[in-house]
Amino acid sequence: MQLFNTTPNESKDTLNALYARMPEDGLVQSSLMHGHRFDIAEDYNEDWSCASITWSVGGEEEYRFREGDVINVRSAGALTLAQGARYAYHAKSDAPFRSSMITFPHWITGAAEADALTHMKDGRRLETRLFLPTPEIQGLMNDIALRCRSDDRTNDWYAEKCALLYEKLLAAQDHRAAARDQINAVKPGTRQELARRANLAREVMLQRFYEPRLSLQDIAREACLSPYHLIRIFKQVAGATPMQFLSAIRMEAAQRLLRETKMAGRDVAAAVGYSDRTAFYKAFRTYYG
Repeated sequence: MQLFNTTPNESKDTLNALYARMPEDGLVQSSLMHGHRFDIAEDYNEDWSCASITWSVGGEEEYRFREGDVINVRSAGALTLAQGARYAYHAKSDAPFRSSMITFPHWITGAAEADALTHMKDGRRLETRLFLPTPEIQGLMNDIALRCRSDDRTNDWYAEKCALLYEKLLAAQDHRAAARDQINAVKPGTRQELARRANLAREVMLQRFYEPRLSLQDIAREACLSPYHLIRIFKQVAGATPMQFLSAIRMEAAQRLLRETKMAGRDVAAAVGYSDRTAFYKAFRTYYG
């Protein structure tokens, strides 16, 4: 695996050599970002494209895709990027913050797509999606990023961990797809549209969780559903109500900030959408026991 625990500041030729190796070697990067900006490279070699997962702590990253979609990544959740996704990047925060990315080599993604050993159907690929990792997935992501920061170049360790992570990401993606079929709707097209709106609500919460006044009505409005229908559909898809899911996002973000920054508890509370520190401490103790 190729490792970067600082942001690479190299010439274009050097970076192109790095990108050319990614399909075979993969990449793990855990860097401090501050104001960095990258446009969509028009001369990018499609053969270098790989699936990736990225997440950050204490800052805001903007991914602006060629199709016009914009996804903001903050101190909660993670963004998976499909192989071939083309985007511009901007590290928007005023202060430096930690950003991590794992790029999966083709020997992992290609084998998962054509998994003849387990007779999986073709087309099992990572999608571009903002999601809330399970504690198991987040723990694995953290292990890989922390090992990268220690500059441990034990390639076999990274190979095994990245292969396990990719399979868990696919399994979580399969689980979300299966949950879509649980929506109570007669027509498949209706189920698909309701699942799309539920996912939109999920992305709204992941991108705006830090807003203290973010309400059920706000989320329902963004998802083009009534609050009643949002609660019903979201519970079927996510296994939790929207407000339960929002609370989980805030608690996961708080844990990430407490673990990886020097922010005081009161500042963490404000950063994850709590104007009342006492309410934050109570919620944190309840969530983590």
